[in-house]
Amino acid sequence: MQWNKRLKYVVGSALLASVLFNGSSAYAAAPSVFVNGGLQYDAMMVKGNAMIQLRALTDEAWIVFSYDPKTRVVMFHTKDNKIMVKLKEGEKKANVNGKSVSIDAGVVNKNGLTYVPLRFISETLGAYVKYNAKDNRVIVRTPTAQQEYETLMHGDLTEAREIALKLPGFSGDAPLLKGGEGYHYYVFTFPEGEALRFMIDNAGYDYGYYEVNEEGLAIKKWQYDDVAKREWGVKPKFKSSVYFLNQWASSGLYTFGKTDEQGNSQELGKLQFEEVDGKVVPIKGEKRTDD
Repeated sequence: MQWNKRLKYVVGSALLASVLFNGSSAYAAAPSVFVNGGLQYDAMMVKGNAMIQLRALTDEAWIVFSYDPKTRVVMFHTKDNKIMVKLKEGEKKANVNGKSVSIDAGVVNKNGLTYVPLRFISETLGAYVKYNAKDNRVIVRTPTAQQEYETLMHGDLTEAREIALKLPGFSGDAPLLKGGEGYHYYVFTFPEGEALRFMIDNAGYDYGYYEVNEEGLAIKKWQYDDVAKREWGVKPKFKSSVYFLNQWASSGLYTFGKTDEQGNSQELGKLQFEEVDGKVVPIKGEKRTDD
């Protein structure tokens, strides 16, 4: 999909979502809000309007913002200076490129943190916003995160895997893990040719399996806590997989290879971990199959 078409879709989604944040009674409970894959635990609802922390929208390629505690004014602008906005705490008006614009909720400052109305941000700056009525959650992505999302879902396999591993893991009702001692290595395992499913081994103390859904959220589906000797969820079965082992605190080696369905492993390469730029490396001849 070309970027101009994607931009139209983003703006359209934002406008559609904005209806849901304007005193709507379509849902009984406030929706959960995810920004760039991370759950915003401090998001607020003010008279039916979703409010999120301004700093949650940090995107160096998108906007620059600041808050003046003396005047209680939030100022932000796009990197190209085409859109310049001023919002004053508590007021239901904004200044956009020198013009006064009415908004549904004013800026809120709570415990030294600045909250801005999601509807206004989405309409004014074109952030990707989509409301999932089934799960009662809002998905927000800044432009840089939206581009990463496209790569994650349909782009280069190695790049997609790096993005997947950066996503905040959403554990749902999985029990809390008990901590171990001496976390001196980690292993990432993906089904061969895939980026949207992966397993993490934290030095043998705990294992977690995640699936990235269509919203770009990394949802934990299984975990094994070796310290507590406790398993949760359903362990996946991979026909064949690739692994990336970083023994950064012991031997300092980074090893990668393949494992077949019977569990037989074949080492494909070995590097010093300082030579690896990221968490995974390309596997020669491997082609993406889950895009």
